[in-house]
Amino acid sequence: MSEKYLIGVDGSEQSRAALAWGLARATERGASVELLHVADDSFLSESVAFLSEAQQASEQMLQGETEYARSLGFSGKITGTAVVGHPIAELEEASKHADLLVLGAHGGSRFAGSFFGTRAVKAAATAHCPVAVIPADDADAVSRTGVVVGVDGSEPSKRAIAFAAEEASTRGVPLIAVYAWMPPLTPGLEYLWSEELVESQRAAAEEAIAIGVAGLAQRYPDLEVRREIVQSAPVAALVQAAERADMIVVGSRGRGGISRLLLGSVSHGVLQALPCPVVVTRA
Repeated sequence: MSEKYLIGVDGSEQSRAALAWGLARATERGASVELLHVADDSFLSESVAFLSEAQQASEQMLQGETEYARSLGFSGKITGTAVVGHPIAELEEASKHADLLVLGAHGGSRFAGSFFGTRAVKAAATAHCPVAVIPADDADAVSRTGVVVGVDGSEPSKRAIAFAAEEASTRGVPLIAVYAWMPPLTPGLEYLWSEELVESQRAAAEEAIAIGVAGLAQRYPDLEVRREIVQSAPVAALVQAAERADMIVVGSRGRGGISRLLLGSVSHGVLQALPCPVVVTRA
């Protein structure tokens, strides 16, 4: 059975960047596409007339974005849904029937000003399927290749590694597994970190990353796996690695309304930076 991609649309530059990314991926994977436009009812009167007008406007927006999708050359199956409601709730419900949810984010300050901008973080915490958040200003994407994933031994990390490895193998690009570690930064105790202690930490990191990618060579014999151990904060390490890659995959802890707690500080931080398309895998 072919996959189904759900793409949030609102006619903005950010949304159209996500639409183009989702359509390109759907073409590669033979997936069908459903476009979803949500007219936010929190700004509307509850009168029947206002709601009816909002529904009509939403349907017109959806029709326009469907035509735009076809203008990009996508020849696969496209369906669409236009609703009046709460965007996060509607995205969550629709994601129950999708294999991937694709959303756009603002390209300047990343999550400021886009209809699906700040909501993309919340959607990533509540969706029932993996969520791809796409920056609008990813102009140098063609010069980058590879899939970055963080390794820390946690269950969310294991799921992210599984997704990232399959993604990298399918696309024929390297998997860049990053393990970040930081020494204690208690003021006045830096002298306790001898060279031997640093080396022991590095050895532990090498063991952890080896365990994290164990079994990938057998499952994906042609997959190139690059292991990177970085003395840095995890978010900074992943963002830096993404300077030469075209996707980061991170994991979530579960589903819920408190996005930073459910996503985890690293996933939340990577989404805020959004150096390239970021995929958040499900618990």
